[in-house]
Amino acid sequence: MELRHLRYFIAVAEEGSLTNAAERRLHTAQPSLSRQIRDLELEIGVKLLERKARGIALTAAGKVFLNLARLALMQIEAACEAARSTEQPERPAFVIGFLLGQEAIWLSESLRILREEAPEVEITLMTKSSPELADGLMQGKIDVALLRREAHTAGLVFKFLTKEPLIAILPTRHRLARHRAVRPQDLARESFISTARVAPVLRTVIDDYAAKEGITLKQNYDAETLSGGMSLVASTAVSHCFHSMCEMR
Repeated sequence: MELRHLRYFIAVAEEGSLTNAAERRLHTAQPSLSRQIRDLELEIGVKLLERKARGIALTAAGKVFLNLARLALMQIEAACEAARSTEQPERPAFVIGFLLGQEAIWLSESLRILREEAPEVEITLMTKSSPELADGLMQGKIDVALLRREAHTAGLVFKFLTKEPLIAILPTRHRLARHRAVRPQDLARESFISTARVAPVLRTVIDDYAAKEGITLKQNYDAETLSGGMSLVASTAVSHCFHSMCEMR
């Protein structure tokens, strides 16, 4: 996989059209662009885009890949900037930690604020699980992080930032997928993908919710990331519940 594959995919996804992406953004021929997208899908092993009556739409896998592809390009740009900075006088360092997947939401604004408030600071990005971020903060290896309110975090100060709803991810052909809303009781018979190892706070939230609703979730798999959980959903036809709450230390 090459960087141009990521750039081409992002352009098509944002334009919603192969033609517009080829002509307006990439200045290449549409057949060549289509071939590059096919090569990318073949390498990944999943369909990222699908043709619709009014253009191109992202598949579920494509939506996940888009966020991480954007992040990958931003991290590469940060790496290039860091490499160029080695030829410049040493600057104060500032390390920001993110939960995997949250960078696509918060990275741009975080960088904007830091560049306005402290333009002389050299910024380093770090992506880890919430418990790992908490450990990094307590050890002084990370200056600020978006994470969950972990237990046993002496010396850390949390500021509530955002809260996301509890949702269920289902295979396209699942019996519940056509419903606009899913009752908790409908999930009691489904297999559940846990995130207990890397997200104990998240698992506690899910367990408390299940207990409140009087249901027991049947765990068959464990996933470390949202994209990993979605891949399991697609390949094993199980449902995956997740909730995300980020706080700023």
